[in-house]
Amino acid sequence: MDTALVGTASHQVGGYYEFPPPPDLADAVEALWIHQAPELHVPTHRVVPDAAVSFSFMGLPAPDGSAGGARLRIIGPVSRPHTFAPPPGHRMESIRIKLEWCRRLLGVAPSEHVDDEPLYADVRPDLALPLEARLTRSANSIDVLHVLLDFLRARRAASYRRTTTLLIAGMESLRHGPGPPRVAEVATRLGVSDRHFRRLAIDETGFSPRHFARIQRFHALLRSADRTSRPEWAALAFRHGYADQSHLIREVQDLAGVTPARLLAERRAE
Repeated sequence: MDTALVGTASHQVGGYYEFPPPPDLADAVEALWIHQAPELHVPTHRVVPDAAVSFSFMGLPAPDGSAGGARLRIIGPVSRPHTFAPPPGHRMESIRIKLEWCRRLLGVAPSEHVDDEPLYADVRPDLALPLEARLTRSANSIDVLHVLLDFLRARRAASYRRTTTLLIAGMESLRHGPGPPRVAEVATRLGVSDRHFRRLAIDETGFSPRHFARIQRFHALLRSADRTSRPEWAALAFRHGYADQSHLIREVQDLAGVTPARLLAERRAE
């Protein structure tokens, strides 16, 4: 896969390639990603809880490599694990958008699409139809990503809706704060009550701040585990702010439905 135009993959598992966002969109976009299913046997993929929205052009490409039956979808925030078995050759080119920026960039509220994957044309036909026309003319995955990025840049420049500064600051604190997240401390730094911050986050994103922070820590753990051949779970528990290895195991089982070792084995089988 030629990825020169979007840089070196920052994370890769099986047919999944993740790339950092361009600097001008880094405050609103978590990552770019591509998934290409094998042409023959396709293992079942476990979808785990995810506190972001993926703006995804997905489907089976035509034999000549063109878009074929691909459509543009909003992959809403994921609150519970489930399995997904894409057909052979299925392709996805996606932009992971931070929840607090979805309304401004996509014109949709993430809280309305939790555990849902609607066609963008069904939600915002005014925006989706001209964009899909451009996407179907794209020659490859990298071209698709650049079309999606251009769309997000134009939306950001044209939108006069001011994203809530308080919510942006709070969500960023939960993403990048040192050590285990303390939602009450974040709310205090923002000058609001824990209850007010919680209500604001749930109304806009569909997730409470505590559950959002929990999922962020879970994904950071998965990335660390993916990078090692034999993860030391006790050390990873300490690094990511779990009380101990038993706490880590309980959290992974609760969020993913399987043990850490089973989840890692499934990911590597892809």
